[in-house]
Amino acid sequence: MSRQLISIGGWCGPALSLGKLGLRSVAFPFDFSRVTLDGVTHFVRNGFDDGFFPPGPQPWRPECVGMWVLFRGQHTAFAHFDLNDPKIIDGFERKFKRWDDALAGRMGPVTFMRTVTARHPREELDLIDDFQRAVAEVNPALDFRMAVSVHDQGLKETAMLEPINDRTSLWAIEYTEGPKKTLFDRSQEGYAQVVAHCLDDGAWPPSKWPSTEQLTFTDERAKQLESLGVSTNRIGADWRSFPWRSHDNIALIDGVASVGGTCTGVGSTKARRGGASDGGAMECPTCGSTDWHLAGKPARTNRPFTDEDDELLLVHLYKILTGGDKVEAVEQLAHEMDRSAFEVICRLQFLTQASTKITEGLGVEVPGGEEGKGE
Repeated sequence: MSRQLISIGGWCGPALSLGKLGLRSVAFPFDFSRVTLDGVTHFVRNGFDDGFFPPGPQPWRPECVGMWVLFRGQHTAFAHFDLNDPKIIDGFERKFKRWDDALAGRMGPVTFMRTVTARHPREELDLIDDFQRAVAEVNPALDFRMAVSVHDQGLKETAMLEPINDRTSLWAIEYTEGPKKTLFDRSQEGYAQVVAHCLDDGAWPPSKWPSTEQLTFTDERAKQLESLGVSTNRIGADWRSFPWRSHDNIALIDGVASVGGTCTGVGSTKARRGGASDGGAMECPTCGSTDWHLAGKPARTNRPFTDEDDELLLVHLYKILTGGDKVEAVEQLAHEMDRSAFEVICRLQFLTQASTKITEGLGVEVPGGEEGKGE
């Protein structure tokens, strides 16, 4: 049986890469979500009943964060689809069953693909052994491997570092496009290299594949390291001594914490629920937030809408009212029009009262009078 490649997050990049290469024939729970690694480990050990979906009963209330309509759980975040749609939840139930089948070995050998979400990468790399122990606890006989990628470490090109262990390859993925491109556009060439290695049985264990002996940093990163007294001439590919660069490329979404339980992309399982005095709110282990890092006032461009904009909005409105996914439509409009998801929803409501079905279905609050501003 061929080896099954499965994304375990922490964002949609691994699943998108597999899909683009024709290697994603079935879907799994973490394909299109932000999720912490300790959260994934929690789900391996405890199932998906606690912390996967947003807290409380449905309908869940999403937030508009930049161009995204975001649903957040303790360990997860979901854009791109409406979690209040029963068909979406039914789909997740099938994904949960498929995940259980994979861990039980009923889908053959497995390679898990993971992108580090942690602001400080080393904090997540130190949790990989625990994830692998959890998988082995569920099924000691499972033949599994793992490919771990860390974004944007200031190298001149994507490089394979020394493996974490014999079942785990480690990659530093460098961006090949500028910041105006999507994160996937910037990183997909690196992911293609990772997938190619995953498919090459002759390259495993990864210690057989020579890691880069002398890493080459960009001039900017080399200057940063030298200012810290670190000579780039002495930096090798050992992940324990590598000078990991901290950033929030995946830990945050447009400046807002990706998941409810942590603002640093790791440690969501350390969030603790308070007592009755604070309403039992979940407290972030890093910043102490008890409001799930509420996004606050949604962004808007304040650019006037043109007749062409309104025609495009009404086309998508028709799709929504005839059964299309509301979240997908709003996000697509926001990207096509270079506007925030919030102002797209406001304008749809302004154009026709029928569009209140969007705001009611999503549960996104539209403050009184907002829809008329900036028109």
